[in-house]
Amino acid sequence: MVVGRADAQSLGAMTFGPDGTLFVADSRGAAIYAFDPADGGRASFPDQIHDLDRKVAATLGTTPDRIRFNDMAVHPSSGNLYLTVSRLDGDASRPALIRLRGPESVEVVDLDRIKFASTPVPEAPSRDAKTAWGQPQWTLTVTDLKFADGELYVAGLSNEQFASALRRLSFPFGKAGATSTVEIYHTSHARWETAAPIEAFLPITLGGVPMIVAGYGCSPIATFVRADLQNAKHLRGRTVAELGGGNRPIDMIHYQSGGKDWILIANNARTLMRLDPDEIAKAPAMTTPVGHTFEPGGVGYLPIASSGVMQIDNLDANRVAVLERDIESGAVNLITYDKKWL
Repeated sequence: MVVGRADAQSLGAMTFGPDGTLFVADSRGAAIYAFDPADGGRASFPDQIHDLDRKVAATLGTTPDRIRFNDMAVHPSSGNLYLTVSRLDGDASRPALIRLRGPESVEVVDLDRIKFASTPVPEAPSRDAKTAWGQPQWTLTVTDLKFADGELYVAGLSNEQFASALRRLSFPFGKAGATSTVEIYHTSHARWETAAPIEAFLPITLGGVPMIVAGYGCSPIATFVRADLQNAKHLRGRTVAELGGGNRPIDMIHYQSGGKDWILIANNARTLMRLDPDEIAKAPAMTTPVGHTFEPGGVGYLPIASSGVMQIDNLDANRVAVLERDIESGAVNLITYDKKWL
């Protein structure tokens, strides 16, 4: 890492490594940044922080309607909460990294002088390419990223024929990254899917095997064996669940409650959903479509009453942090859920 200006064109998906290194995707610039956020102290969060959008907007010198929240992550030791935000400025947007130490402590992390490193995203799509549904492919260069096995796993689109990709990057940066294109049987679309990217994923051990649980738009859940990514240039996943079409899984976490492991999935058009990793490990592959576009199938889930959820993360051993938009007022709030109720 060097100390200087991190000239990111955008800030989106992010995750922490176990040592507190913050990895952030710059899809517009087709790069991954590693930041040392110089974190310290210990965060203290109440059960709710209302009007967080107003607090963040005021810190950035703008109004709530001119900002967009992209991702949220909790520092593994301090518990401070980080947000990637886009500030709209005419037809353009400017990225910002926000740190919350508590309800009244909202600060902008200075990216003009920060300890950082960066690396290009391998096989990134071109700036001119579009998806089959007309979306610029560069906006999906990185959709999610997680650190596991001493590597950074990066999901998104590539410039390969089979566009959906999982990349693996070593850290410290410098060695060449590896890219595997991936496909799954899409239970709502009734076909093998290679064009749509993984929307959210989670490295987790299932039945003693290190796996990746991945969620796709419209919205199948599939698994990949992590060891298979070491050698496979192209890999088929095992679809194990369908959460229902017209929905997009936007975040996943692993947590423990009642002495048991669980997976919690946030969706853009459904409630929060709790899935059992043991059931996923034993589930047969789904290779036929569900009977109706909005019909769930495969591994079942517990719907958890929620609305407007935007992001989730483990806040501490007992609570989950939930960034959600109030569907009545429109305000963005930070809510903490006690894991014993999830």
